[in-house]
Amino acid sequence: MNAQEERQAFLRAVDQDTRLALSRRGLLSVAAAGALTAGLAPLSFAQAKRFEGRKLVHTSWGGVYQESQKAAYCEPFALETGSRIIQDGPMNEAKLRTMVGGGSPDWDVCDVTDTFLFAGGSALFEKVDYKTVQRNLLVPEYAQEYGVGNNVWSYNVCYNTKSFAPGSGPKTWADIFDVKRFPGKRMFRNRVYSTLEIALLADGVEPSKLYPLDVERAFRKLDTIRNDITWWNTPSQSQQLISDGAVTCGVIQNGRAFDASRKGAPLAIEWAQNLRSVDYLVVLKGSKNVDVAMHLINRSIQADAQARFVNATAYAPVTPEAFTKVENSLLPWLASQKDNAARGVTIDGKWWSDKLESMNDRWNKWRVA
Repeated sequence: MNAQEERQAFLRAVDQDTRLALSRRGLLSVAAAGALTAGLAPLSFAQAKRFEGRKLVHTSWGGVYQESQKAAYCEPFALETGSRIIQDGPMNEAKLRTMVGGGSPDWDVCDVTDTFLFAGGSALFEKVDYKTVQRNLLVPEYAQEYGVGNNVWSYNVCYNTKSFAPGSGPKTWADIFDVKRFPGKRMFRNRVYSTLEIALLADGVEPSKLYPLDVERAFRKLDTIRNDITWWNTPSQSQQLISDGAVTCGVIQNGRAFDASRKGAPLAIEWAQNLRSVDYLVVLKGSKNVDVAMHLINRSIQADAQARFVNATAYAPVTPEAFTKVENSLLPWLASQKDNAARGVTIDGKWWSDKLESMNDRWNKWRVA
């Protein structure tokens, strides 16, 4: 399963559970969104309705994830500017490449993974216009040359609180590799991307010196517990494994841990050495609506828009100010929350962008050896 297929499987797994939460919170109506955001809109009164009649295609991963993006910033932007935002998807990397190669892409703004952003670069995406997009609103690392961060999530240490009492379970990746102090099966994602980082952090590599990855050292470290690992392929599998006690500890995504915990699952997570990943909004090379697209991206990073998205999905914001508008109950679970972010490291999508295919081949061979 490649990165794009994993991303789609992840969002399909999230959909069913998250949809119920969305129905409880209620996605804001278009009218309500406009009323609530009028005072915070990035467009001045003089600019209002400046894009009257202009159409823009926003492409994402479908389901509740895209519905939340639509409600958080697409619909408010359309009201404020007079534009029409058309939703399409799911995002498909091969299709995107074909569109750009043809010189006249049907899509304008797309949600992409970090590795695809850095792999595509100037060949696939327009350079971000930071005269329009307010860079000062963003955490600096989420303001890239060809993409703007949209939301943040993380991989975390987790453990079953029936196997280890709350507070006494593994706290670091080194603890996950310590089968004597913390016995039992542990779960890892069946994916080279992120697993090598976890192995190196467990082996004592300082986060600041993680890249370039020492691939051989990482595989040697994984060899030490390979017989103790249960692999998961979808986020829902990770929830089931830890909730049922089939494993005692391991790797989980923070959003899935939050979802399982609120349903009563006996699990806890730690934030030491959490590995963050970012989704980005990009404008396709050759888009006929670059000006509108840049303004839409700018709308997406406003604090009110970020908070609405977070409150609906539990994906973390890229805009620090949004934390003042996020539901208090969600704050401890968010990857870009100040204290959580300070204890972790962002996965280097640039390093992976031209290595993922070869590393996947190496990974598959190691898994069956």
